Amino acid sequence: MYKTEHGNFNGTTWEEFCQICFKRKYETDGYQEMPAWQGDLGIEGFTRTGILFQCYCPDEEYAPDELYIKQRDKITTDLKKLVTNENELKGYLKAIKVKQWIFVTPGYKKKDIVKHCQDKAEEYKKLNLSILDTNFDVLIYDIDFFATEIHLVLDYKKQKIEINPLTQKSETEIADWKSQEISLVENAIRKHGQRIVSTTANRDNKINTLTQHSIGHFLNGNITVKIMQEKFPKDYEKFVRIVSLFEMKVHEMCITNTGDNNILYKQIEEDLKSKLKEGFNYIDQITIDRLTEQVLADWILRCPINFE
Repeated sequence: MYKTEHGNFNGTTWEEFCQICFKRKYETDGYQEMPAWQGDLGIEGFTRTGILFQCYCPDEEYAPDELYIKQRDKITTDLKKLVTNENELKGYLKAIKVKQWIFVTPGYKKKDIVKHCQDKAEEYKKLNLSILDTNFDVLIYDIDFFATEIHLVLDYKKQKIEINPLTQKSETEIADWKSQEISLVENAIRKHGQRIVSTTANRDNKINTLTQHSIGHFLNGNITVKIMQEKFPKDYEKFVRIVSLFEMKVHEMCITNTGDNNILYKQIEEDLKSKLKEGFNYIDQITIDRLTEQVLADWILRCPINFE
């Protein structure tokens, strides 16, 4: 499986995803799928405007150098099929001249692959193939080229969006943040201290553990929120509105609380998660949990959650 910020793919699920994206994104360009069961011509489909598509999903999470080699070799191999299958392809393309051959892969890690595509474009223009335009080009697309189609595809397949951060903050990065945001850390220590009664065994250790969890949820949750802001800006704006409105209610809940602080904290968590699930019924539960943890941590580090 290859992990992306929008979910995980294998060869089959990636091709299924791409075909739906192609049919939606290039409908007005006359996209035509080319099933491979009668013979692999080296393309997944083409448009009447002269674009050919070929999909490739790595089998696993390869290191950058190895991923580059596999993608480079796949591009080289599949482009050769334009030569070996020239006559047969011409039977499908008719008068269409191929302007672009696009290699569609979930992601790539080295810019060298872009150079390889450019080199291949120059090489194939010199072959003077009857099916290629004089300005023939070779491009590489990753999943972000279909950002506007992702919602539609997942809805069509009855799947939910997962915002899947590929990195997390290291212990060193968390320690550096703590050393720079002393007042926020002190807020968290004070508030978590109000959740644990003074007679509790190992009380200081438990307070520190809760504080460390809050900082981790905040910093790593920010990665999820940033992905949402960049990839799904409308959803991000909606997220900010929901959180801002509920934050005012949290102030009131804290001011009027006369009971156990842990019960109040749990109630805030449950209510927030319910609000997010209601507002984003097309986002998967793992992402909802990540967003909930980020907001709660933010409120602990700042002032919205304040135990009296």
